[in-house]
Order: sequence, then structure tokens, then C-alpha cells
Amino acid sequence: MQDFAYQPSQESIQATNIFKLARRIGFSNINQLYDFADSDPEKFWPRVIEDCNIHFEKRYSKVLDSSLGIPFTKWFTGGSINAEYNCVGRWKNSSSTAIKWEDESGRTGKVTYRELDFTVGKLAGSLVSLGIRKGDRIGIFMPLSKEAVEAMYAVIRIGAVAVPIFSGYAEEAVRKRVDDAGIKYLFASSHYSRKGKTIDMLQSISGLSELTIIASGISEEGERLISLERLIREGEYVTSRQMDPEDPFIMLYTSGTTGKPKGTVHVHGGSFVNIVKEVKYYIDVTAQDTVFWITDLGWMMGPWYILGSNALGASIFVYSGAVDYPSKDRVPDMIARHGISILGLSPTYVRMLKHSNYTRPFDGVRVFGSTGEPWDEEGWMFLFRELGSSQVPIANISGGTDIIGCFLASTPAIPMRPRCLYRGLGMNASVYDDNGKEVYDQVAYLVSKKPCPSFTRSLWKQDDKYIDSYWSRFKDVWFHGDWATMSRDGYFYILGRADDVIKVAGKRVGPNEVEDSVMRVKGVRESACIGIPDEIKGESLVVFYMGEKSQEVADAVKHEIEKSLGRSFSPSSVIWVSALPRTRSGKIMRRLVRSAYLHLPSGDTNNLENPESLEEIAAIAKGD
Repeated sequence: MQDFAYQPSQESIQATNIFKLARRIGFSNINQLYDFADSDPEKFWPRVIEDCNIHFEKRYSKVLDSSLGIPFTKWFTGGSINAEYNCVGRWKNSSSTAIKWEDESGRTGKVTYRELDFTVGKLAGSLVSLGIRKGDRIGIFMPLSKEAVEAMYAVIRIGAVAVPIFSGYAEEAVRKRVDDAGIKYLFASSHYSRKGKTIDMLQSISGLSELTIIASGISEEGERLISLERLIREGEYVTSRQMDPEDPFIMLYTSGTTGKPKGTVHVHGGSFVNIVKEVKYYIDVTAQDTVFWITDLGWMMGPWYILGSNALGASIFVYSGAVDYPSKDRVPDMIARHGISILGLSPTYVRMLKHSNYTRPFDGVRVFGSTGEPWDEEGWMFLFRELGSSQVPIANISGGTDIIGCFLASTPAIPMRPRCLYRGLGMNASVYDDNGKEVYDQVAYLVSKKPCPSFTRSLWKQDDKYIDSYWSRFKDVWFHGDWATMSRDGYFYILGRADDVIKVAGKRVGPNEVEDSVMRVKGVRESACIGIPDEIKGESLVVFYMGEKSQEVADAVKHEIEKSLGRSFSPSSVIWVSALPRTRSGKIMRRLVRSAYLHLPSGDTNNLENPESLEEIAAIAKGD
């Protein structure tokens, strides 16, 4: 087994939130805590609620109730709680900073918890006066900004359901989510700046004439256009409405790259409790931290880090512009300006810096968080050695929108190998083979053996789809759809989506395992591996890469794969492309690469930042 790149001292382990929880419960090490969390959820979760100081207005009578079946388990029944109150209302007398913000032009500001509570309460009062009631779905189509955070909290405060929508979507993608969720009111920014260009958000949704838009930054109102600032000014302050723990507070749509977007439903009780648990114990947030995740409110990580950090009394930092504008110094400069101590980023962003030979350390960061896609070893080590000066732990986490959280997570309390993940706390993660047998050190399916509090409460209007997607492969076991390996000492590696797996001459390989080899080749910046039909092998590998266009690089890619995985996995083709299709969150969409190359239907491509990349791949396949 590979040596650890990061080895925390005993002193640093003892300073972590997760170790302190273990000691409070009576354990001498965190492995005992992990075992306790998996084996005794009825005792573990109340200890989390107590340690995270999560407020239930009325204490729950039962931790979990599976009387309707494991897939429909309810959590913390009989109590009352409001997620927003735990993040804002409870801190209404605090002068500590709740939000720090910056826009691309360089304007900055701060909002205290006292100010945030006042603004949220006034805006919430105006929403009530508009006729918005408990359970109504309210869209939020805004970049990661102070106003977006205020809107989300105001919706949750009155018992309505926030539906964040990715700020980079075109009108068609917004409409799909608006129609599916039954949204009548949509928060939107009038405009914002990205890479020096003004993005007119109202123009981008001008065809949604049936909606009432609550917009920030407008000078005039219209028949279906309301000023956000006026609602805040004129609203009658209201306090948080206490909700049943199983009442939803947020709906998040999955990317929809395999068809119709799926609405995942998350509740005030279990979903919120799990978010706070993860933010406290995985990325080690305290009230003294400023937390920034490079994301969007429409992606899971936006609400995740905002809710979890504010629930712990920490400051969040939000930024609505491009992270490399006007230069690649933007992020480290913001770290220095705003005292950002915990930074979440994606492997894609790190690879961009690596390829440009950018090596300025991100001084001031004490924990890196990462998610969104599997790491390659070269990128992980670049982050650790160069940006983190070989001192900053990388809290690599992996889960999904459908659980608004993580099954797996490295934490600052564990030794770390490159790319590694670790068992999630109380998530009962495992790896099963085709027969439902738990396997170690083998590539198989990531599952959760027991229900967890943050599982989506079915899918919006799609109970059958929910069962089929997550519960049909193994009885009463959540099938997550990822290809992974698990070691006996608790470490995991994600190797890509199970539906991306490639079977060459009867041997399965995850695309990320191939891509990890490709990324070791000098001259390669990004890569994607797919399987295509092969008369002899069943499937053969095709590798697409970005970087230096030369036969020498292509030959080196082929050689590296043969050396790392064996000659049987030698790719049939190694193809240079100028771009790979990716979402705005940074995920490379292998399914769409394969569809374009084989001239298959692409399905929903609204999530793509660069749909033109598919035309290039299709043209290569035709020989154009």
C-alpha cells in the first residue's frame, strides 16, 4: 500500500472536531467512533445533534422510523425544527460576521448575524404578504451572492421550499425545473459580471412570462417584476416557523444528463442534521473560520457549505465572478483579503493551475475541501505540495445531490494517501459485487447498507423512479451508482460512475483508473476515457485528451496505460481534442463524449458549459 502523503501529528488530531466528539462519547480514537456511528444510529445521531448544538423547538420522540419500508425511513419524528432558525434566527443578537462577499469588480462587504436576521425576517414577511405559504416551491436563479443567501434563508424561514437553480443555465433548462417543481415566484439577479462581461439574467429568462420575478438590482418594477430591495425595505419582520422534521426545506435538481432532471427533496430534520455533521467533522469548521467553496447556489455544495457553516456560527464567503479573472491570483488574493481558512475546490480547478505552472501557495488555508469528480494522483499531489505547502490536509468528499451530502470523506484527523477518501461517519458505506457480497480491494459498487438521515425523500413526483434508481439492485440497500474500491483499513477510491464502467476482454476497469495513468504523461492537461464496441474484446478503450497535440504524447499515453494496467487495456485510439464537454461545476461528461463519438442521442445537454465540444468529437469520429 502506498505511503501516506499527509500524516497528522497526535496534537493536530486531538484538535479536530471529530476527535473531540469521539472523546466526549468516551472513545479513545476515531475508529471506535466510526464503528459506533454505523452500528448504533439511535444513540449516535442524538450525540451529533447535541455536539453540533442543533436546536429542536420540540424534541423528537423517535430517531428513525422505517415502518413504511427502509427506502422511506423517517428521521427525528415527533419533533419540530427549522433549518433556517438554526443558521440565522438563533444568532439574531450576534455581532459576529455571517457573510463576507466580493464581486468580480472588486466590491466587498460584510453582513453580521444580527443584520442577516433582520434582512431575512423582513424579506420573509414580504413573501408571506405575497401569499407564499408552507410547502410552496420558490426558485432562486442567482449567482453565489449575498442576495442569494438572503433569499434562500427567507424562503426556508416561512416554511416554503427553496429551489436553487444553477445561475449559468439557459432559459430552457430553467423552464424544465420551474415547470416540474410548480414554481410561481423566482428570485433572480438583474445582472452580474463574469470574466469581465455583464450577464443579463433577466434577459436570459425573458420568455418565462407566467412567472413573477423577484429581482435584485432593478430600477423599475413591472406587472410580474418585483424589486427584492423593496421587499426587504417594506416587509413586516417575521420569525422562523417551526416545521415537522420531515417537511422539505430545499429541492435540488440533479444534472439531468441521462434525461429528465430529477428533483431531490431534503428536509428540515435529517437532511439538515447530516449537513451540519459533515461540515463540522469532515472539513472541521469552527465559529472562528471563514469558509468558501468554489461553487454555485444551484449545485449541492452551495447550500451545503452555507447552511453547515452558518449553523456552526462561522462566516461564509461568497463570490459571484470567475476564479481566474482578471488573473489566476484571484483566489489566493481573496483568501488573504477575507481571511478564508477553509477552501473547497474541484480537481478541475487545480489541474488548470497545474497546467499553467501556477505555484503560489494558498497561504492562510488550514483545510482544503474537494468534491465534484475523482482526483488523479498528479493533481492531488500538486494541490498538497504546491498550493498547500505539504502541510494542509485535503478533505476529499464524495456523495451527491440525492443525499445532499457525502458517503465518503477524508478528514484532517486521518493520514491521507493521494486521491483517497475515507469511510463516512454514520453512513454505512460499503462496496458490493454483483451478488450483493461485500468485497475489499476489488472494483465494485458503492452502496449504503443502512438508511441515512439525508437520503432524498423519494424524487419529486417520481416514487417509482426513486425505487428503481436507488433500491432495486440490492434489497434494502442504497445503490449509489459509483464504481469504487474499499480497503479493510477504511480507505475508499471512487473510479467513476458505474454506468461508465468499461469491460475489456471480460475485465472491468473504471475510466478514472485509466485517466489517472493518462494524467501522468507530460503534455496532458485533461483526459476522458470511454469504451466502444469491439468485435473481439467486447469493448476497447478510446482516450481523449487535452494538452500538447503530438504523436509523441499520444504514444506516451498508450505506453503509460499499458505499463500501469497491462497490455490488454491498450487503447485502440488516443485522440487529441481542443475541449472536453463539461458542466459548469467542472465535471467531464464521459457519457456525452461516448454519445458524440458513436453518433448516439445525447439527451439533455443543458448543463454543459461548452456544447460545441461535442461537435468536434463527432467530426473526429466522421473523419472530418
